[in-house]
Amino acid sequence: MRVRSVVLCVLSLLVLSLAIGCSKQEAPKPAAPAAAPVTAAPAAPAADGKTLFDQKCSVCHPLDRATARKEMKEKWATIVKEMQGKKADWISDADAAKIVDYLAAEHGKK
Repeated sequence: MRVRSVVLCVLSLLVLSLAIGCSKQEAPKPAAPAAAPVTAAPAAPAADGKTLFDQKCSVCHPLDRATARKEMKEKWATIVKEMQGKKADWISDADAAKIVDYLAAEHGKK
């Protein structure tokens, strides 16, 4: 008899807490602003180079390893060319040029 009353009490508390938890009202979400028309603008070369750098170079090593130093554009080109040879067909010549431009612009010696 005592076990039955304890079980009933626990079940009652569970139902009560469930009812209280479900009764909370969420604040209304603000309406989304009208979307501006999307135009096909070409990506900036530096942004494109950064994206390629993030995608291609992070496969083999942490990105902070490369960006921790400052080099001349010619040195960046040499480094990227060396990396191209380590993983065949991973970085095309066109992608490599964009990566070099990005590295020279953002992490180059002035």
